[in-house]
Parts: sequence; C-alpha cells; structure tokens
Amino acid sequence: MRALLALALWAALPLGASAARKEKLVSQDLQWKGQFCGVSVPGTRLAKTPAEWEALWKEIGRPAPAQDLKGQMAVAVFLGERPTGGFRVQFLEPKTAKERVTVGYRVLPPKGMAIQAFTQPYAVRLLPLPKLPVELIEEK
Repeated sequence: MRALLALALWAALPLGASAARKEKLVSQDLQWKGQFCGVSVPGTRLAKTPAEWEALWKEIGRPAPAQDLKGQMAVAVFLGERPTGGFRVQFLEPKTAKERVTVGYRVLPPKGMAIQAFTQPYAVRLLPLPKLPVELIEEK
C-alpha cells in the first residue's frame, strides 16, 4: 500500500511543477479585465506616462494598480454598454508594419450563461513601449 501511495505521489510531482511554471508565465503578461467601469461608450486608450496611467484608471473608476511604466505602455479597450455580461476583449500580439505598431484585439461574445444586466466591459494590457506610433485595431 505504501509503495502504491509513493508511486501516486511521484507521478503527480511533474504535473504540479508544470502547472506552476505555466502559472508563472501567465503572470508576466499583465492584464486587467472587468465587466463594470465608468466608460459607457466604446473606445480605446493608450497610456505612456504615469499621469496617463492614473487618468486611465480614474476613467475606469478604480484605483490605479502600482506600476512603473518605465519602458512600458498600457493599451485599453472599452466595449461600451452591453445588454448582458460575458462580453470580453482578447488582445492579439502587436505587429510592426509601415512605420507603426498595431495592437489588434477581438470582441468575444458571451458563452453559456451570463449576468442579465447592463455591463461596460474593459481590458487593459501592459506592453513594451515602442518608438513607433501605436494604433489599436479591432479584428473580426
């Protein structure tokens, strides 16, 4: 019985270590998302300075997370008012083309059951600060 228990514990170790590594990689991509904010009109924002970062979060209606924007910038997408919960933003990887950087995003519809209330979904992501102009583009 002890041998069986030891074998089961040994078999579970690599799985746990792998899951921990994956979780660490996800935490390096800093994103904030929510269903309720102070922005009821669809739009996008860029924040490259601490003042713009603070203003962005004031607009969202939440305290700004402590972040050093040195060498980074924030991109934000506001979906405006939606009739239910569950709508969300999926950021795509930035691309450089024609002397600008484009950050694509997709609007994903609700899956399954969703809160039946008006929502104002938003997403904010930190990215390395490029030297080129940045444009946010919705991709369908």
